[in-house]
Amino acid sequence: MSKFSEYLRELLHSQGESIAGIAKNAGLERTSIHKALKDERILSYTALKKLIRYLQLTLPEVRELTCYYEMLLQGEDLYKIQEAICEILTDLIQLHLTGGLYVSGEIPSVRPSDFPELILGRAQVENAVREIWQYETALSGCQLEIFLPSGCVLTEFLLRLWRNGRDFSVKQLVNFVPSRFGAAENLRLVQKLLPLAFVSESRYFAYYYFENAAVQASVSPMSYFIVTPHFLITLDEKLSAAQVQTSPELLRLYRKRFFKVAEECQPLCSYEGDPLQILEAYMENTDQGAYYTMMLQPCLGRYYTRERIAGQFREEIPEREKLIECSDRRFGILRELTGDYYTIFSEKGLRQFVSDGVEIDLPSELVKPFPPELRLELLRQFREDIAQDKIHGCMVDPEEIPIPPYLTFTCDPRHGVHFYAVQGFSGGAFGCNLHIRDGGIGQSFCKFIKSLPGSRYVYEKERTLQILDGLIRDLQEGSGEGQK
Repeated sequence: MSKFSEYLRELLHSQGESIAGIAKNAGLERTSIHKALKDERILSYTALKKLIRYLQLTLPEVRELTCYYEMLLQGEDLYKIQEAICEILTDLIQLHLTGGLYVSGEIPSVRPSDFPELILGRAQVENAVREIWQYETALSGCQLEIFLPSGCVLTEFLLRLWRNGRDFSVKQLVNFVPSRFGAAENLRLVQKLLPLAFVSESRYFAYYYFENAAVQASVSPMSYFIVTPHFLITLDEKLSAAQVQTSPELLRLYRKRFFKVAEECQPLCSYEGDPLQILEAYMENTDQGAYYTMMLQPCLGRYYTRERIAGQFREEIPEREKLIECSDRRFGILRELTGDYYTIFSEKGLRQFVSDGVEIDLPSELVKPFPPELRLELLRQFREDIAQDKIHGCMVDPEEIPIPPYLTFTCDPRHGVHFYAVQGFSGGAFGCNLHIRDGGIGQSFCKFIKSLPGSRYVYEKERTLQILDGLIRDLQEGSGEGQK
């Protein structure tokens, strides 16, 4: 039995009324409720709402029943993936609101005093780690090697140190669960790592491997560790016990072991900032058969002909011909694409493009704003392709799903997920482009994107087309075309 049918049965039983009576009074068919309780039929959303109203459910009960209903519709695995990625996007929006600004007040950098032979208690362990990190990162260029339990909160203090202007780098070993066992669990780990990658300004590097269980199989009471220039900290899984040691021989031993294991792992993230490298990365990480992307504006790249591309690059930029050639090859892949083409965007971003012609994922120092007549041509082609189901152009419901204003991301089931900073990035456009080249993570993001059309997360297709029609009329009237 599904979680939905079990919980619905519990709620109906607590009502103390027969199913026939509930169905009659709620305006539903009795058989539809009986079949829903046996998982033989899924109630319509309208029927579910009628039941919720009649049963006078509390808000927690409504949330739980609706959650199980979504699981039933989507499948529990996909539901968990949707939930995890929405939380990732929400966290990245919060990062935008707080990022780019240094934390007020200097962090003290006093050399830590002697620690007891064994530190006991989570609070005491966390304080010891913070003291050591504060001291070590005061020296510019410091490097930390860390191997911590999944989702460890200690890494949040690294964000504070970077935001305070500390110049240091971090290398971390992380363990994923094979996707067939826990795709959502891996996304939760990515949720913790992404802020580190963006706030560090390309000074955070993770190396990943797979384990068959989320709990590490180890008999050592303290199998996790942190290596700094002057300290070795060993910790248990719950951060309830730790040892701090300063032996140079031990530091060398653990550091050597760290890098040996890192060589056997896959690098999780990489960065680049050069425009040509970015275009090459787009091509390298896009499959020839499908394209999945999300950003504030729709991706109109499939309509960028070589002539249009050449007309938009500024005349004075260096290596202009190389950029035109590389851009044409990049957008040529999208022009020739015959498989899935998903572009997820916001109404606000679309309206902004119609208003000023600025494509936020193209650097303004290289590319001119699109003129009104070109905007009109692009929107007409875009609207026609959506109407004819040649592409999936979905406008998000801002109350259901957030899009970080400073990022665009593309995903691919083979090449992973790739984040590119856009013009709204408070730390500087194109300052940090992040690549997570794991096929399992890429598959999860692709499943998420493919689940959006027709879901509660996006506007209905008809509403999207109506908005596009209105914007096309506005551009026509602005150009005088609508008066002819």
